[in-house]
Amino acid sequence: MTLPIREATIDESELIYQVMIESFKEYNGKLNPPSGALKETVDHTIHTFHIGGGAALACEGDKVVGSARYKPIDDYMYIGRVSVLPDFRGKGVCKRLLTFVENKARNQGIMETRVEVRLSIPENIMLYKHLHYEVIEHKFYPERIDSWYVMRKKL
Repeated sequence: MTLPIREATIDESELIYQVMIESFKEYNGKLNPPSGALKETVDHTIHTFHIGGGAALACEGDKVVGSARYKPIDDYMYIGRVSVLPDFRGKGVCKRLLTFVENKARNQGIMETRVEVRLSIPENIMLYKHLHYEVIEHKFYPERIDSWYVMRKKL
């Protein structure tokens, strides 16, 4: 499946938010501590634009089926809230979203991207490793009941 990936506008913040919520809702009640994504509002997405970041969208016709927010931090591009609707998973949408943001980073002279992935979602860790991301840091929640990897890809 080859869905077009395009740059989102701040006016599409509600769409970005809705795709994220729909994509992350499967984790509701399953992660401890709960996913911060499910506590966010549209204002969090709008804030990403205000601080110099943005979002990429994957679309099937007029329907947004995936999104990824990004923001430059120091010497890397942080990619977060990568979201693909359940019916579109396993079809390369995530890879295409990441490639779009990676190319954007390169065009800005940024030669590294980073993501953060919870250890309690091992399939996501394997996905990022498959896409040539490497673990550079292991972080823990204060309660130490879960943890996450900071992963990077050198571009």
